[in-house]
Order: sequence, then structure tokens, then C-alpha cells
Amino acid sequence: MTLVLTLMTALSLSAKCDWSTLKLQQWNERNYYKWYVSGKVLDDTCVDYMFMIYDFQTKKTDTVNSYRGICEVQFNVKGKYKMYLKVWNKCEKCDTALYRPLEIIKFPGANVTVTPSVNPLSCKKYKFEMSYIKGYPLKDTCMEYYLAFYSGPWMAKMTQGEWDSLTDYQIGMEYGFPDDDYLGYTQTRLAEFTFKDSGRVLMIAQWWNKCVSQDTFMFRRLDVCKTGPTSNIVTFNRPEPKLVAMYDIMGRPVHNARENEITIYLYSDGSTRKVFKK
Repeated sequence: MTLVLTLMTALSLSAKCDWSTLKLQQWNERNYYKWYVSGKVLDDTCVDYMFMIYDFQTKKTDTVNSYRGICEVQFNVKGKYKMYLKVWNKCEKCDTALYRPLEIIKFPGANVTVTPSVNPLSCKKYKFEMSYIKGYPLKDTCMEYYLAFYSGPWMAKMTQGEWDSLTDYQIGMEYGFPDDDYLGYTQTRLAEFTFKDSGRVLMIAQWWNKCVSQDTFMFRRLDVCKTGPTSNIVTFNRPEPKLVAMYDIMGRPVHNARENEITIYLYSDGSTRKVFKK
């Protein structure tokens, strides 16, 4: 997610310097932040600037590098921070500062429960429940919940083994989420979705904290209306044949097998068996 803000907050002003054109823009995607400083005042060779990050957890301030007005920082520890941009004019001996408070959050307990319909006639209908994030009140208004669904040739051409072992890394590196594959989305924590077709579907679950412009997401593989494995071998179960007649060795009908003689058994399927009774 990207958020663009323009800040023009000055901590100190000087009548000798005009900082009105100074502008600071901010972009962020989860815990990765980028700032860009611009303005006509920076064309002055007497003017210079420096980016700094204050860590409220350690109570320390660090100077961070920048290139052509761009500063990039990735925060790997949750907590509160403040970004300072100090700008000064060494010729006029004046300065100002722009700042932006930050809060890096985590999303513990993020999970989604997928429940397909148990009725084979409505197997394309699914229910979803996205979990609450641990530590956030149930009535929190900052968190938003989204599900998006994709299906297309990329996943359809995989073998069953490739699909079953598909990793989040592979999805992120190999799949481009084309518009043609897009099936739709939901935007509630508890949601229902009915697919138009059966087959493989890639689901993306996203928890978006709009108050701090950070999110987390996870992928799920769905097999809509999946059927069991099939085989080219057809097995027929033959019933046991019934005894229909008995004959002696000369072919004459008999009612019982005789001792010390061979009796021929004739069955309903046309087969015969010779039995010698002692």
C-alpha cells in the first residue's frame, strides 16, 4: 500500500530565509518508508539538509543516508519513531526542520478460516472468517479486512503436486495478478463468496490498518468443487456363481455326490468343477 503525504511543518523559522517552497513527501508500504524532499530553496548552494530518525524505544537519534533528496528506511522492530528533516542555510545562518511521527505495528494472530459448502450441489459457495489481530480491541475502527480471488492459466497448468506445494515466495516472484484472472473481492471480516466456475483459485487475505498505513497479507490455495482422483482401471465385482446341477463321470444327473466317485458340479455361470468324495 502507498500513502503520499505533503508536509510543511516547520519547527523554527527565520526572517532571513524563505522556506515556503520546501516540501516533504512520504511513501510507505508496511514497514518500508521512503521520503523525498524538494523545493526551489534547495537550488541555493548555501542550503543543505540531513535526515534523522529518533527511536522512542532506545531514546537514540540516528542519521540516515539520502541520495538526491530521497531517503529510504526499513523498520524491523515495532514501536514508535519520529523522522526529522533538518534544513539549514550556512550563508544566512538560519535553519528549519520538518518532521513526521511513525508507528510500526505487527499483526499477531492473523489467520483466515475457509469453509466450503458441504452440499455438492452448491460446492462453489464458500464462507470465510478473518481473525482479529491480537492486542486490538474488537471495536477497533482502524483495521480493515479484504479478500481477493484470482484464477487463470498460471495455476491451471500446474501439476497437482506443484499446486499443493506452492509457496508464498513462488507466488510473489512468479505470479503477476493479471486483471484477466481477477474474480472479485470482499471487504468484511466475515464474508461469503460464490465462484462462477470450479477449479483452482488463489486467495489473498489482507489486514489493513488505515490509521498507520500498514498491512499484512497471506495467500491461500482453494480447489473449488474438487473431485476425488480418477483411474483408467474399471473393476467389476462378479457375484458368486450358484450350483445348478451335478453329474457323474458318465454325464448322468445325480442328486448327491457319491462316495469314492468323481462328481461334476455345474454352476450358473457355465463353469464346472470335479469333486472326488471319499
